[in-house]
Amino acid sequence: MKKLLAFTCIIAISCGLYAQESINKAQFIEKVWDFENDKDAIKLKSKVPVILDFYADWCRPCKMLEPELTALQKDYKGKLIIYRINVDKERNLAALFQASSLPTIFFIDKSGTATYVRGYRTKEELKQMVDTYLITAKKAK
Repeated sequence: MKKLLAFTCIIAISCGLYAQESINKAQFIEKVWDFENDKDAIKLKSKVPVILDFYADWCRPCKMLEPELTALQKDYKGKLIIYRINVDKERNLAALFQASSLPTIFFIDKSGTATYVRGYRTKEELKQMVDTYLITAKKAK
């Protein structure tokens, strides 16, 4: 019984390492960008590139995208961070990024340059975007 419990805990912790983190406005300001004080340009607080997934619980394409992003986070472990932002709960953040269609995905490199796409994307499409906008862009600088 103890072995089963230990195994279950290990699996749960491992899965958590790859999950995207849902954040609110205060967490966004703390972890991503303090847009209230740095209004002119995105000044990323992270040492690695960031992906922002603007979603809603009722959005079917958003639900389809979630496992794709989880797999992407696993593939790029330590090289990028994915944050999810619920537009129904965080309307100010959605307005700031003009996330009017769902899902909207922002790719922000370490210099603060943001590129976005709207709509569902497969893991392979997302990987191509990460390599183009975040990984390759980093190497070119």
